[in-house]
Amino acid sequence: MIPPTLIEGVRLNCDIASAGQAGHFSLCGLLMRLRQLYKWEHGLAPWVEPEVADALEWIARRERTWDDLEEASWRTLPWGAAAIDPFAVETLNRHLLAQGLAYGAGLSRGLAPTFFLGELLEERRVGELTILILGPELARDLDASPGLCQGTLIYARRQALAFYLWDHLSDPTQQGNAYLQLALKSYKIKLKDLLADPEALQEQFNAFLAGELEAVIRHEMGEALEPSLQDAFPAVLQRFPQTRLELWVRTLKDALADVNEWGRLAYIVNEERLPSLAVMLAWRPGLLPELAPAFQDLLATGDWGVMDAARRQALSRLREMAAGLGTLLEAPEAASPAWLQNELHRRYLAPLGL
Repeated sequence: MIPPTLIEGVRLNCDIASAGQAGHFSLCGLLMRLRQLYKWEHGLAPWVEPEVADALEWIARRERTWDDLEEASWRTLPWGAAAIDPFAVETLNRHLLAQGLAYGAGLSRGLAPTFFLGELLEERRVGELTILILGPELARDLDASPGLCQGTLIYARRQALAFYLWDHLSDPTQQGNAYLQLALKSYKIKLKDLLADPEALQEQFNAFLAGELEAVIRHEMGEALEPSLQDAFPAVLQRFPQTRLELWVRTLKDALADVNEWGRLAYIVNEERLPSLAVMLAWRPGLLPELAPAFQDLLATGDWGVMDAARRQALSRLREMAAGLGTLLEAPEAASPAWLQNELHRRYLAPLGL
């Protein structure tokens, strides 16, 4: 039996976390996440849009709640006579997994804490990694990333991914995306038909969701096992949180996770999953210019070897970049924040037009 006070405590911590997260997003990103949070809280499917007046009233209430919680402390979570630290994930899951639930806590962008609690669909062990796949969620905050890696523990959140995918599919700027159309064609979906009557295409959408959930898992596996940024990544986050440098180093970490031996693209190539490859390219993966030309070669020849060669080429280049970043952070001059910031911009951001 799950104590109701534990669920209430997680939800309160989610509210406190949301209060801290809200300022880390662009206006567009914040509105998208508020819409997702509203739909989740009201039990709406991703494609069901709320009444505007109801949503605006809810947002106003949320903002007042977050203002009240801005300086609040995290609540300990009760289990029996114990009061458990909300970041003690292993301790909490020792109780919850046997009850069919999984709890997550960690850090998201800007080093902002994030929390969630959901039904456990599946638990996997892959070498040293534990993978928890969550279904419907009982508590979540504004962030709601579909995947999260915490050391050797990986979360894949099916409900959060469904919201994420639908928001991207319904984005008007994606209607002419050839990659996306190719991906959906593999599931016998036409985007205009899906947007017009999503209920009629539930079976196909769920198959699409399942395929992309596996791709999310493989990305997180790549992130968990990638060695090249173990020291540099936290160093940049600690020195330059909520800056373009944080966004860049996160993009570098994501790109490495996508193309390393354990990650998303290696899985896609090994399984010859064309729709997942098309989805990956549809949303313009950062720092991976090798992939688009290789994809065209793949379509022309049917040879997956060209895609794997591009993956290996990208991995070599990115690991060299990561090694250079590590060397730079160890330089004596790096003790000066101003010098380090200028050098990072000159070497890594300026060539990208940032």
